[in-house]
Amino acid sequence: MIDSTTVGIEARFSMGYAKRAFRLYRPVMRSARIVFVLLAILAAETTSVEADLATTPGESPYIAPEGKALVVFVRKRKRLASEVIYSIVNERGRCIASVANDWKVVARVEPGTQMLMVVTGVAQPQVQLLKVKAEAGKTYVVKMRPRVNAKNPVELTILRRSTEPLEMFPASLRETGPFKPNLEECTAWVAKRQSKLATKAARAKEAWKAADKEFRASHTIRGADGWTGDEVTGPVDD
Repeated sequence: MIDSTTVGIEARFSMGYAKRAFRLYRPVMRSARIVFVLLAILAAETTSVEADLATTPGESPYIAPEGKALVVFVRKRKRLASEVIYSIVNERGRCIASVANDWKVVARVEPGTQMLMVVTGVAQPQVQLLKVKAEAGKTYVVKMRPRVNAKNPVELTILRRSTEPLEMFPASLRETGPFKPNLEECTAWVAKRQSKLATKAARAKEAWKAADKEFRASHTIRGADGWTGDEVTGPVDD
């Protein structure tokens, strides 16, 4: 016969075991919740990325949508270092463009001042900075060219409206539309290397501060550098 004392001891033992088990698995449960939240954020970002790629039928894909600005990244075909992908990452850690050899890619950005990261390499990624002072409704163009054995592996050239012939939208964009890369894969790649990229970005910011005014100016897109929707000419989306 089991007396009340025995039942009380077993109950206390069971309760103590449950508490210890909860303390043991609480970090695992917390990690699971964190992973769930991160996956939810990534899913939301993916949906937003897909929405950003949408264009209006009958309009040039180079025309900025209402309340937004566009940056067109142009990379001409080069035999050297052609396998390297250039990933354009915003301040939120989201990939807004992925540029391979011989691609033109459109990135949608918010109006205002922001710093974009140009990420190259896989095992040892390098980070360069591009400052953007965007105005709503304007389209900006940046040419990209690989550099070998250089501190900054990508040469960035901003096409400025004031220096283009007759201030017209670049002729190189009038005949062919942009390539639409898989930004979901690019964003996932960035997320996996977040800590390493954060360290590289911090170094790039220090280098930016230490650079002279001429360098910073040549790597800054100004509001007046872009073209309005009425000034953009190019292929029309079906």
